Amino acid sequence: MTDYALRQQRLLETVTTDAFIAVNLEGSDPVSLRYLTGFTGEGALILSPAHALLLTDSRYTEQANQETDGIQIEEGRAWNVKGLFEGLTKRNLNTITFSSARASVYWYEELGKLGTVKLNPQRDPVAQLRRVKSDEELNHLRAAAKIADAALSELVPWIKVGMNEAEIALQLEMLIRQSDAEGLAFDINVSTGPNTALNHYSPFHQAATLKAGDLLLFDFGANVHGYRSDITRTFVVGETSAKAEKIYDTVLKANRLSIEAIRAGITGIEADAVARDFIKEAGFGENFGHGLGHGIGLEVHEVPGLSPLSKDTLEAGMVVTVEPGIYFTGFGGVRIEDDVVVTEAGCEIITAFPKEELISVG
Repeated sequence: MTDYALRQQRLLETVTTDAFIAVNLEGSDPVSLRYLTGFTGEGALILSPAHALLLTDSRYTEQANQETDGIQIEEGRAWNVKGLFEGLTKRNLNTITFSSARASVYWYEELGKLGTVKLNPQRDPVAQLRRVKSDEELNHLRAAAKIADAALSELVPWIKVGMNEAEIALQLEMLIRQSDAEGLAFDINVSTGPNTALNHYSPFHQAATLKAGDLLLFDFGANVHGYRSDITRTFVVGETSAKAEKIYDTVLKANRLSIEAIRAGITGIEADAVARDFIKEAGFGENFGHGLGHGIGLEVHEVPGLSPLSKDTLEAGMVVTVEPGIYFTGFGGVRIEDDVVVTEAGCEIITAFPKEELISVG
């Protein structure tokens, strides 16, 4: 069972002000509230050494009572600004830390208008706390990866030439939702042909039809208790080509070399360079534009980052993606992505769908 009180205590140990607040309004910060309390609705959280208070309204009061334990719940319509200010001043909490990365300028200005509460912005202290996963979190992440693997395994034999990206994406979503998952980790990317070169593609804008010889890429994941998997696999429709095979083999080798290098103590820059240098030496350096990977947990993109711009060093218990790719405008691209748990001696791969060769479908 999750020890939310321990998470709250760990957070407060990093806070030098009277209290920490987190606000989830219209999706502004659902992960902080869920991580610290278990609550999945809208509300404002006030944490101090003497107080753990959740402000919400009548839409969520019963939900908050069901999802939380050991936290005071107060109901009111104006919880976002006025109620939050009153909750702080009534408890003599005058200096307040909040996550500036998850707050709007409007909210900050409106709260500041109400009185003398001093607001201390920090980029995202809860995200820093979430970097290293507990055993419970790791089990949720493993379960999410397993569901994604199983859904793709069931989907692939069903695919036929002439289907379009959108109908395949809908079938994949149905398979995930029929499992024990809460739902999707993020919007599914099913792309074929030249669209496989578009890293964050939506198959529902103008769904392309599968044609023989085209690449077919899946980038998707499942959500288990809020924790997300993120896997990418690339296939070929029917007969392959020498160009597609060469690109695939290069990306696969970069993926494997990076996974072999990842362990506690390596920096995000160093991990990225393993794949980037290999792809460059293979002659495709200009065709790998994004970073090698990112942290994953309650959000699909978390710290740490694996890229040339990373400031992170990996620690045991972190979970990151490894997703090198090579892309050509007008032809398409190949990306192979795995989720791995960082250990002292290396890493544990938790995504298991086969990747040893460019598989033909359709």
